[in-house]
Amino acid sequence: MNVEAIKQRIAAGIRPVVDGGTIDPAEITKVTAGLVGDAEVLLPVAEARYKDRGGPVTVGLDSLRRRLAYHRPDPRLYPLNAALCAADLARSCRTLLNLVTEPVDPHLVVLTTW
Repeated sequence: MNVEAIKQRIAAGIRPVVDGGTIDPAEITKVTAGLVGDAEVLLPVAEARYKDRGGPVTVGLDSLRRRLAYHRPDPRLYPLNAALCAADLARSCRTLLNLVTEPVDPHLVVLTTW
């Protein structure tokens, strides 16, 4: 697992968006695909470590697993919506990365929803 590459994709996904006209659909597509791949790598590790603890972290991990299967907005048709989804996915990946790489109190974990 390349932690630095994951952090770069998270930063790219969270970057501020001022308006839909400044969003490059190809960039959002690339960032989102990378973040989905990161989540698919990090999620099983986080689930193995925290799934049996119950509470918000278990609910959040279950929710994220379901959300990965959702259809996301097409960046060519809905660039702002796609960028917002990418930002939320990036926040979820940041939380997963923290769960996997740092000691975290699972009762204080909140995974975002999109």
